[in-house]
Amino acid sequence: MAVKIDFLVQDFGALILAVNANRTAMDAKGFTEASYTTLTTANENLMQKEAAQQKAVELVSDKTAEQNQAIENVTGLIKRIRSAAKSAYGNDARNLKLFKCDERIPASIMKLRPMCEYLTGLVLEKHEILVQNGLTQADIDELNSAYGNLVAADASQENAKKLQVTATLTRDEAAEKLKDKMFRVRNFAQACFAKNPEILLQFKPIPKGAGGRGKGDVTPPAAPTA
Repeated sequence: MAVKIDFLVQDFGALILAVNANRTAMDAKGFTEASYTTLTTANENLMQKEAAQQKAVELVSDKTAEQNQAIENVTGLIKRIRSAAKSAYGNDARNLKLFKCDERIPASIMKLRPMCEYLTGLVLEKHEILVQNGLTQADIDELNSAYGNLVAADASQENAKKLQVTATLTRDEAAEKLKDKMFRVRNFAQACFAKNPEILLQFKPIPKGAGGRGKGDVTPPAAPTA
């Protein structure tokens, strides 16, 4: 849970305890059941949006791992192709240059894709000599599908990132709505208990440092039923 959300959840927990402890006096001054429900519903909505955002973060992590695995698979395949070429042509610089043996294998999908396209045609052309020097038909089949796999992995990860951005914006909007409801309730308390400073202390926001436990799994206080 993000630090700012962690703090807000804890602050809500403190506020709802103060409200529950003083409901009779607040109700007598006009605090309605609808006001109470609006407050607790805003918290529940934030919890739902926070859970969705956490899932979106996990999805990006999973898709990034899949993307990295696809890059690793293609990198290993290119190395096998180059080894077969070196076995077939020895130190023949002209032929080795065809297989780009003197170039570093790209680490990004954007640069790997054109290399896969190029090698697919070259391996087809040099098929016979390569399979006689350690390259297997399975390797060739993998190369034929490598481009598509890279494109799919890249698209999947980019889509997951977009979903995360949307989920984060939605979560932050829910947080702002809860802040607004809490602000209103605390100001209601200011009016209601203006002559009771000892009660007003119950409605004070928690210190900022109290919510800074950092990221991690945090169980928020359950909103009590009306």
